[in-house]
Amino acid sequence: MTAGSKNKEILKNLSVVSFYTFISRILGLFRDVVIAYFFGAGYFTDAFFVAFRIPNLLRRLFGEGGISAAFIPVYSDNIVNKSKEQSEDLLMTVFTILFVILLLLSLIGVIFSSFFVTITAPGFIGKHLEYNLTVFLTRIMFPYIILIGLTAFFAGILNVHGSYGPGAFYPIILNIVLILSAIFLRSFFHFKIISLAIGVIIGGILQLSSQLYYIKYKKIKLGFRFHIKNKDVKTVFRLLTPSLLGMAVIQLNLLFDTLLASFLPVGSISYLYYADRLYQFPLGVFAIALQTAIFPVMSASFARQNNEEIRHSFNFATSLMFFIIIPSSIGLILLRSQLVDLIYMHGLFNSFDAKQTVSVLLFFIIGLWASALLKTVVPVFYSMKDTKTPVNAAIYALIINIVLAVILMKFLGVDGLALASSISLIFNYFFLLNKISIKNKFKLNKEFLVSFFKTICAGIIMGVLVEFVIIESMQFRLSLIFIIAISLIVGMLSYIGASFAVKNEILKLLYNNIFKKNKPGPSLLK
Repeated sequence: MTAGSKNKEILKNLSVVSFYTFISRILGLFRDVVIAYFFGAGYFTDAFFVAFRIPNLLRRLFGEGGISAAFIPVYSDNIVNKSKEQSEDLLMTVFTILFVILLLLSLIGVIFSSFFVTITAPGFIGKHLEYNLTVFLTRIMFPYIILIGLTAFFAGILNVHGSYGPGAFYPIILNIVLILSAIFLRSFFHFKIISLAIGVIIGGILQLSSQLYYIKYKKIKLGFRFHIKNKDVKTVFRLLTPSLLGMAVIQLNLLFDTLLASFLPVGSISYLYYADRLYQFPLGVFAIALQTAIFPVMSASFARQNNEEIRHSFNFATSLMFFIIIPSSIGLILLRSQLVDLIYMHGLFNSFDAKQTVSVLLFFIIGLWASALLKTVVPVFYSMKDTKTPVNAAIYALIINIVLAVILMKFLGVDGLALASSISLIFNYFFLLNKISIKNKFKLNKEFLVSFFKTICAGIIMGVLVEFVIIESMQFRLSLIFIIAISLIVGMLSYIGASFAVKNEILKLLYNNIFKKNKPGPSLLK
């Protein structure tokens, strides 16, 4: 495969994932608008966000996180180098073990919900209403782990088989169900927030059903089998231990922020959540989508032992990520107040809540670029079946986050938690980038550095013009939606124009691969 065709394959996968993810994130923002409108930012939302975070953590460990990181490279290698029967044996055995693990976790979580709440939000212990409600919501939502864990696992299988749409589509289902639950089910409960917990379970059932449909449609053989002597199964679980540890450390960062925020004034957990949702928008649409698109491609390249393909993919993915995330970061910084006011400041969500959320969002954005670029580095390690190095990086980053969070929250409150998180992400990225350069010599080459410099120049030009538009629009007292809309249009056009003016090759490559289907585009980043 040529570098151009490899880049085109990544772009094709990215476009599919980004399309559905964009729709999901828009619906996710609308979901948050509905939650903020009906429930505000207080005891009830703090309880729900803590309760929902616990099964979400386990989902990332055993679904789209640890299991996928260990399973996809081995499964890809089986498809490329072994028989269909061997691939099916591996798939069904891992599925069986995962099913049993998730079932046991669900039962443990339901029985010991109070324990999980105590260790994740100890600040709630003296707040009886908040604590008891959080325990009750956790008990309702814990079975979501088995539903979403299997859903994410099936999505990873479909990705390996070249189907990226189903895995990118299923989050849309949960967002729609939560919106409908908040609107139509809340009147059935004394504590109206329970309607969201019921919606999570309904959404999980529908998500799992959607992936099972596509597994059947692709004629992928699925069933229960326990062939533990399979050497590839042993390889998966040998890789799984450090992979799970690494994902656990990453999730501990999030849980630690929640733990500390539970000691801060009421609403702090909600401010973190609402700010994180806006911060996660470009990450979900572009960064996570690119990671999803590139991981199976890299795994296949490693299975073919083609290091040249890996170098091309790594440099291309990093350049593309910078090209996207730089204008996204600038836009979020300049429009953060307008976005928070437009999206959240309705109903019970007041101006004080908005001000606090805006402040937290700014400190999150500091580490946005590092968080995005981690999605291009980590898949390289996972693709070559090295799950230990990302674990070491995550542990060091966790220590930095803990120390800085404890110190900074004393001076900055909830803002300090966001700043500590950003600093730890920046450290994590540079640590892994250095390791990959030493271990595999996959360096960011000269063409990347030129593209990066041109991206920064285009971003500065865009930022100056957008800031001018915002200032002028506010002087004329224009509506928030108009300010945001005209700023986005000016920002997009000015960024593309500036990129064209400085002759950024990444723009030319995108144009050739998207609009000139017969041409693979320039071989940027050799």
